[in-house]
Amino acid sequence: MPNLDAYTSVKTHLYVSIQIDEYRTGPLASYTSTTLRFSDDNTNFTIDGDVYTPLGRLLGVTSSTSELRSSGDTCTISIGGVPNSAISEIVYSKMKGAPVKIYRAYFNANTGTQIGTTVGRFIGSINNYSLAEEFDVEDRTSTNIIQIECASSVNSLENKVAGRRTNPQSMQTYYSTDTSFDSVPTLKEKTFNFGAAE
Repeated sequence: MPNLDAYTSVKTHLYVSIQIDEYRTGPLASYTSTTLRFSDDNTNFTIDGDVYTPLGRLLGVTSSTSELRSSGDTCTISIGGVPNSAISEIVYSKMKGAPVKIYRAYFNANTGTQIGTTVGRFIGSINNYSLAEEFDVEDRTSTNIIQIECASSVNSLENKVAGRRTNPQSMQTYYSTDTSFDSVPTLKEKTFNFGAAE
């Protein structure tokens, strides 16, 4: 995080990157790999050569807690004003599990120049998403909102199940010359009276 001691007023912007490996625009369209990049800024912004599209106030990201240790907090990204034509892109794309990165940049509120470098705020993956429609009865118009719930990478690692099977094939995958598990199939479903006197 850049040193902000010398500034009397600072503003920040968030930049979201979602990499979707199976993205499509309709039920019959073919899957393609794409990365969606957008921000709550009012102008295009480039991070590592990638341009982030400005959504301004249409983008909302839940607040986060600064901690010394990494935690498994979740994050929700809200995008308002989604046109009806874009709903099919959301519904027919396979978004669950897609990697998400959120960056934060600090700017001098008086001059608009960036302070320091862009820093990472959240790394995780999409856990779930929901669509909501707001209908204005008087104007007879509707707007769509998508809420994307993201799980932290720390949370994903905490829930990871690791291990391997206790059979000859699994052992030979790691140790091709080891024969210590070769008798395991013959012991399957056998009863042993462990600890009994002979």
